[in-house]
Amino acid sequence: MVIRLILLAFLRFTTGLEADKVGIVHMHGFWQAFDAQHHLDFKNFVEEKTGVKVHLIDAFNDIEKPPAESSMTPLWAQVPVILEKVKNISAHYDKIIAVGFSQASPQGGQAEIPAYYLALMENLLSVKETETMKEANVKLSPYNPEVQQKFAPSNYYHNPDTYTVYLKTEFFPKLNNEVGGKKAKQRQKINFERLRKLVLIGGPDDGTVIPWLFGFRTADKKIVPMEETQFYKDDLFGLKTLNEKGAITTCIKGGLRHSDFPNSSEVLNDCVLPAIQDILKFESYS
Repeated sequence: MVIRLILLAFLRFTTGLEADKVGIVHMHGFWQAFDAQHHLDFKNFVEEKTGVKVHLIDAFNDIEKPPAESSMTPLWAQVPVILEKVKNISAHYDKIIAVGFSQASPQGGQAEIPAYYLALMENLLSVKETETMKEANVKLSPYNPEVQQKFAPSNYYHNPDTYTVYLKTEFFPKLNNEVGGKKAKQRQKINFERLRKLVLIGGPDDGTVIPWLFGFRTADKKIVPMEETQFYKDDLFGLKTLNEKGAITTCIKGGLRHSDFPNSSEVLNDCVLPAIQDILKFESYS
């Protein structure tokens, strides 16, 4: 499942602490910094309206950093670092709400990376690497190992038309529980099913996330909705289970570009705030 725009996931930690019961962790998207103004606006709004502290995760900011620190770092290398930061924050709370902005695939589901992504990819590769690939007549496709290693958005790429090739990539098939050992798959599914609430926020005018709906697009531009994906129908990591018990909701807002979502008053008041309030209300009775 591709994470679209803002994802609210309610996680439970049994720390035994009484004070500061609920906290929020917020992770920025690609080509961004944790302290960008729209993320600070999000933090200030939520803290003022709910009294819940928001922690902006300072990691893998923009693409100006050294390769190992930038947002283009492969996601399999980013996740352990971010997870450690989340664990350190969660140690101070009983429960955590996780918020993620963007982190979506480059034009998810298309046959090749569009021109502007391709230009950026060539800049990230060394001259020698680029020339070697051209000499070998290797396309800079999202599934190419060099692209996967140096262009993090490609780690979320999923073209349903080339499923067997996709399964050989390092990150997304594992995230979707499509590959791996039985015990690891079972553990990941149980963890996902423990989420209390999952809120997916998006809109038709996003302009960056394509398709903006919660699914994928094939090479012939056919939209494959979330409910028709194989990992949903087979309930590989618990998405279907979560949906059937009413734990997944969507909030659709038109007229907003991709970067507008974090601090849009409409999104904050109609999507984010009600979700957090519902969680807080539920927890007060649990």
